[in-house]
Amino acid sequence: MDSPGDWTATALFSPSKARAQQAQARDWAFVESWLSKQHGNRIPSFERNEETLQALLTLATLNEDADEQRVLVDKVEKSALSVATTRSHDGEEIFHTLLDSLSKEDLDTLDAVASAIVMLNASDFTQTCHNVYELVTNQFELSEQLRRTNFQNAAIKSECSRLERLLTGLRADHFQPPPNILEQTAEWTRSTKQLKAKLAEYDERLGVIRSVPSPSPSIEDVSRLQNEVVVLQDRMNAVTDELAAFDNLPSEPKAARAVLERARKELRDLTKQRDQLFESLAGND
Repeated sequence: MDSPGDWTATALFSPSKARAQQAQARDWAFVESWLSKQHGNRIPSFERNEETLQALLTLATLNEDADEQRVLVDKVEKSALSVATTRSHDGEEIFHTLLDSLSKEDLDTLDAVASAIVMLNASDFTQTCHNVYELVTNQFELSEQLRRTNFQNAAIKSECSRLERLLTGLRADHFQPPPNILEQTAEWTRSTKQLKAKLAEYDERLGVIRSVPSPSPSIEDVSRLQNEVVVLQDRMNAVTDELAAFDNLPSEPKAARAVLERARKELRDLTKQRDQLFESLAGND
């Protein structure tokens, strides 16, 4: 075991190790107390290590449990002896008659009930039933906790499986960066710097343009622009009138060409008819 000075120095640097050493010290104190009860002041020498400590702890715990069981058995025997000494002769006969009337199964049941009373540390049958009820209740609560724990464990395993599949998918080839990612990043960085420089230059030019005052138009300029607008409006009206003749044409080019060809044929027919009329008028003269 470590000396007190070593334990204090270690505790200053590792609180968790200090707690472990404190627990180990309490275990050794319990073992030494038990050995003192068994051997008095003449405790045999032995090697003090973790394995020896665990073995002695187990032995001491089992010995304490055995002592408690022995005390309970002695208490029951003394109680039975006191009852037997105070029991009358008639009661003795009734007791033996009752025992003789019981079958082997009844005796086994009676022994089981007596053993249960001793194990449950109960004074009567009512307390035994109460203790059994508490045991059943605790068993049910523990089984429910175990069921919920198993359900949560299954849910955690399912979630882990899903995350593993997701991680496997993220490690696929189409999620991997391209091999020339470094060159692309460097190129994007250079382009960003160039664009920032051009943006600053354009901002400067725009500021210069905004700082130059624009001349206000004169009356002559307004009149000239108005005349130009009138001319453009007349031209637009003429073009609109020309386009109005094509309003009835179909939207498809082939159909429009067919309509146009029919109109041209009608024009040729009318022109020919006009020429014939002029010729007939000239012949009559």
